[in-house]
Amino acid sequence: MWTLSSIAVYPVKSLDPVYVDQADLLPCGALAGDRQFALFDESEKLINGKQYPAIHQIRAEFDLGEQAVTLSVPQQSTKSVRFPLAVDQPELEDWLSDHLQTRVRIHENRETGFPDDPVASGPTIISTQTYEELSRWFPNISVDEMRLRFRANLEFAGDLPFCEDRLYSAEDPPVQFQIGSVTFDGSNPCKRCVVPSRSPWSGDGDTQFMKTFIQKRQETFPTWGDRSLFQNMYRLAVNTRLATSAEDVSLRLHVGDSLKLFK
Repeated sequence: MWTLSSIAVYPVKSLDPVYVDQADLLPCGALAGDRQFALFDESEKLINGKQYPAIHQIRAEFDLGEQAVTLSVPQQSTKSVRFPLAVDQPELEDWLSDHLQTRVRIHENRETGFPDDPVASGPTIISTQTYEELSRWFPNISVDEMRLRFRANLEFAGDLPFCEDRLYSAEDPPVQFQIGSVTFDGSNPCKRCVVPSRSPWSGDGDTQFMKTFIQKRQETFPTWGDRSLFQNMYRLAVNTRLATSAEDVSLRLHVGDSLKLFK
């Protein structure tokens, strides 16, 4: 039996996670509070790690009960500063603007958050065994650092590396799986960007990371994976959609919930 081992919520898109014991799901399928806030420039273009490597240097500690965030940049020995986590906070926006060297505006969306995949806006999911295998591919990167690089919401204790690749298929109907009492459709393997190739603390990149990852993924691609969903091998974790409706059950996940595959 597979078991949900951790739940990570990212209150501000591209900043640090908060690990929680339980999380509610919004009607759209996203975890409540996940990517609820996002940073934008003056032209309303999203600010994230793809275009702004310096964002990795920011350490963010969230107090979800008080809706506050404490920010610092250890590499620059900046003092930790606590701000309300909300829109229309000029001091918070000024702090972020100074570090990122561009004018920052904070937007909030409590209904859907700011998902990378608006079609499959449920939580991303991956197995512990996969992170452990990746750390063997890259011996200088620990399992904990892999978690920060790939930023999945849900992690489960499975049986083999890449066992999460059983959770999707190009066929119709989609693969369904249940965590606790909540049922999800597995949508597709998550397409990766440049972010996992960078240190999650400094933003420094490894020019060989993507090449090595693709080579290893090709060599170890599991028999249960669907290659038709891979334009290239630079994909990891699974995007999901919510299949259970709020009228059926409580839309809440707990660490320790069992994961049951239907197909």
